Amino acid sequence: MNYNMVGDAIVKHCGGLANFIHVTNCMTRVRMTIADPSLVDMPALKGIEGVLGVVEDDTLQVIVGPGKSSKVATVINERLKGAPAVDTTLSGVEQKAKLAREKAKKQTRTKVILKHIANIFVPILPALIAAGILMGLNNVVVNSAASWAMSHHIAAVGDLSPTQVVLDQRHLLGVSQFLDIVSKALFGFLAIYAGITSAREFEGNLILGGLLGAITIMPQVTTLGLIPGQGGLIGVIFAVWLMCLLEKQVRRFVPDIVDVVVTPTVVLLVMAAAQLFIIMPAAGVVSNGILHALNGLLEHGGIAAGFVLSALFPFLISLGLHHGLFPIHLEMINATGHAPLFAIQIMSNAGMVGAATAVLLLTRDPVMKKIAKGAIPTSILAVGEPTIFGVNIPAGFAFITGSIGAGFGGVMIVLLGVSTNGVGAAGLSALPLIADGKYLQYILAWLVGCAAAFALTYVVGKVRGYDKEMA
Repeated sequence: MNYNMVGDAIVKHCGGLANFIHVTNCMTRVRMTIADPSLVDMPALKGIEGVLGVVEDDTLQVIVGPGKSSKVATVINERLKGAPAVDTTLSGVEQKAKLAREKAKKQTRTKVILKHIANIFVPILPALIAAGILMGLNNVVVNSAASWAMSHHIAAVGDLSPTQVVLDQRHLLGVSQFLDIVSKALFGFLAIYAGITSAREFEGNLILGGLLGAITIMPQVTTLGLIPGQGGLIGVIFAVWLMCLLEKQVRRFVPDIVDVVVTPTVVLLVMAAAQLFIIMPAAGVVSNGILHALNGLLEHGGIAAGFVLSALFPFLISLGLHHGLFPIHLEMINATGHAPLFAIQIMSNAGMVGAATAVLLLTRDPVMKKIAKGAIPTSILAVGEPTIFGVNIPAGFAFITGSIGAGFGGVMIVLLGVSTNGVGAAGLSALPLIADGKYLQYILAWLVGCAAAFALTYVVGKVRGYDKEMA
């Protein structure tokens, strides 16, 4: 892909540089805050070579695929830095942006909440994936050593446990300790990172947001009858949201000359007290309730729950809401060490790959064939957006049949008892995240979801005459 050409084309079809307010990216999408949406040429934007799809929301999201979104976003941001200031149109741009924000407020409250949570976790996601994979690799090494130590009756030596003795014999003890340090540096301080990105999302002081997150994981909270991490990330996000509201109100009344001293002090004092004595206990009750409800659903809902949850997840991806469930996954890992819901949901990847493969074989459109050939390997290895937006949604029926096929993958996940001890990755890159060494079971579930989606899509495509349609 020529990133400069794609970036320039996006700028052109979005109304020029003056129409951009903010540009960022996630794993697969360039996310743009546009001042005047009426200036965006959607057909032309979707027609740019390399663009897999476009999602219209409070931000305009152009899907270009993993590894490409950051490069395209960088090109656009470089153009924005070099653009001359246009003072005469600034007020008009701000007014249009305000109207866009007012329009966004009319969305359902649930959707708004999920979008905020998604925006909070998008910057953390690359680190989550990397640390999760490293943790998974370390688990493979440690579990293998533990199994060997148990079966061969290895005894402890000095300060080394039997497992560590085996690791040392294999010259892997240092490697295991290194991987453990790196992964725990992410998961052990995730409350701080979430506090910082929450403050950015809600337009408050970033370090104060991180400080509120740090308070929740301090060992000293036990002296107040609390448990470190109680309330999880849900409590942190809620506390930072309140902090940002309070910070804005305090600044209205504090004189400028003492603002830098008084405002952060008052905000920290009030919010730290609220965090420790109200939010953490209350969020703990909410988190426990959510976990019990989900565990009950998975335990009593069985394969039906697995089918429905996997089949619905592609729709969350298509709306850009899928990252909104990360606090739940992470809280499940924090409480039980496993995230069974995440294992169910990433079966959507299998369904989308199966459906896209069927479309590749059925279509007579050379452009669609080219897109599918590029999207399918990417989705097998990692994320499903390329096949969702580049192949299955344009084909129409394939998105539905792919989602149904994903449901069968979810059924297998439940039947085989597959779970994860990390989040973020999908497809084959999720293998290191699979808990309890159930790698073959995960692959089997993935293949079942893929095969079911392929069969459904191929049959429906034949019945609909999709294989006879010309470009």
